[in-house]
Amino acid sequence: MKKFVKLGMVLASMALVLTSCDCFKKIAKKADTVAVSCTPTVLTLKGDNVAATYTVEFPAKVFPKKGVVKVTPVLVYEGGEMVGTPTYIQGQSVKDNYTVISYANGGSFSQTVSFPYKPEAKMAVLELRLEGKCCKDCNAKPVDFSELPTTYALAEGVSTIQLLADDFAEMMIAPDQFKRITTETNEANVMFLVNQSNVRNNQLNSEEIKALQDFIKENANKERRTLSDLYTKAYASPEGPVALNNRLSNERGKNTQKALSRKFKKDKMPVTPTFDVDALGEDWEGFQKLVAESDIPEKDVILQILQMYSDPVKRDEEIKNMSQVFSILKEKILPELRRSKLIMNVDVEGLSDEEIKAAVVSDINSLKLEEMLYAATLYEDNATKVKVYTAVTKKFPQCYRGWNNLGVVLVKEGNINAAKNAIAKAADLNSSSVEVANNLGVIALYEGNKAEAKKYLSSINTKEAKYNMGLVYLQEGNYEAAVKVLNGYNLAVAETCNGNLVYAKTLLAKDNSAKACYLKALIAAKEGNKSVMLSNLAEAVKQDENYAKQALTEVDFAPYFEAEEFVVIVKK
Repeated sequence: MKKFVKLGMVLASMALVLTSCDCFKKIAKKADTVAVSCTPTVLTLKGDNVAATYTVEFPAKVFPKKGVVKVTPVLVYEGGEMVGTPTYIQGQSVKDNYTVISYANGGSFSQTVSFPYKPEAKMAVLELRLEGKCCKDCNAKPVDFSELPTTYALAEGVSTIQLLADDFAEMMIAPDQFKRITTETNEANVMFLVNQSNVRNNQLNSEEIKALQDFIKENANKERRTLSDLYTKAYASPEGPVALNNRLSNERGKNTQKALSRKFKKDKMPVTPTFDVDALGEDWEGFQKLVAESDIPEKDVILQILQMYSDPVKRDEEIKNMSQVFSILKEKILPELRRSKLIMNVDVEGLSDEEIKAAVVSDINSLKLEEMLYAATLYEDNATKVKVYTAVTKKFPQCYRGWNNLGVVLVKEGNINAAKNAIAKAADLNSSSVEVANNLGVIALYEGNKAEAKKYLSSINTKEAKYNMGLVYLQEGNYEAAVKVLNGYNLAVAETCNGNLVYAKTLLAKDNSAKACYLKALIAAKEGNKSVMLSNLAEAVKQDENYAKQALTEVDFAPYFEAEEFVVIVKK
């Protein structure tokens, strides 16, 4: 790599080159008093750009009164260069609008320069190209500069630690809804007359009771099906004394159990369910629900009364005071609450994992949708996952989850184009899915489209999307934002870029992977800790020999390029 040179040498040589510019001859004598600084001295990639700020300070009685200098920053690398925007400075007698350097007092100028990063510019040198002219007629704008520019090396190399981030973003699988045990339910009601608890024959022979019996017959003594108790919830309508209603609901529950037990025995049911009776008294909850769903004009007033009074006796009195309304309630609402509600559940046991995996091999299309989606989670290898999710997209093409999940696995396989097409199909089917939005953002991130990635990822609030936004921040050079959402190795990368080397080392302390050892070596190099740098670099190269070649282009290792121990490691 090139060595830094002194500005004094440059200005002295400039004075010799620009032989026609007599005004610059004097500057050569005091060239070593001109101070030049650059921040940073080692260029650093931040986001997509390499930026630096340089400052040139002239002491008193150095810069010529009639001189004009054109300063052009240039990033020079093997095979090319990038030319930045030039800056002009002028002596105090020049009649123009450039930065003026006083002859008597001296002065300074600064410029921040930025270049888009190119991989081939990793070992670049930031140079200043100086061109000068002496102004003969200082009332006229000087335009012709020397054809032989003088150069000055400001900074060397580009530190690209930002690019060490593991950019494997977090994709999101749209979850299956497979349940090993599912429950099917059948309900029926036995209705009662006001203030009565006897079960009438018409209720025992109702269509609801017949459907309940059929449900029991269909599921009794069947493999993988287990019937529950027959839950019986007995109620009274909220009218009359509370004690009476409690007694009515209790008697209704008992009488329902007795009547149905006799009927099931008479009808020779395959099983006689165990009754689980619960007497619940006045059904205020059911009352409120029926009123809310009714077309009673005064229903809002009734609902307000229910909210105002917690005492059921007081609520009953207030409603009865609304004589006209109460008459409607007696005809339309209250009769529906005098009942025993019967609930029969059957637990259905689904396929075991072994049965599902067997079906994947023999006849995957025999599986139901949720079974297929669940089946993919039973495998570690991506090939089988792709097989399963592809089958889902063929048998259930309108299921966005199949397309989304297929895209996730294709990303893991490195097939970004096919993954993009699959996830785009999922988006067509369900544009509101958080999984799809996250995965579209990841695809955009892999394609280098940070703006598109942010559009998707910033719209959702999942831990995956937040982490992925951290990768976007890292690529943008917004390290302060990145450290708030990243974790593990990538957090260490962000903290290193952020200058927090101590915390970065803490994060990497227990990570002995090749990438972690390489980053630890770079941190040690920044800190000037040669022994730690060498040991970690050696371990990184031992695990992955590609790091040997990469180290030779790492400007942070530049101080050790000639060290024998370094050469031994990278030349293996």
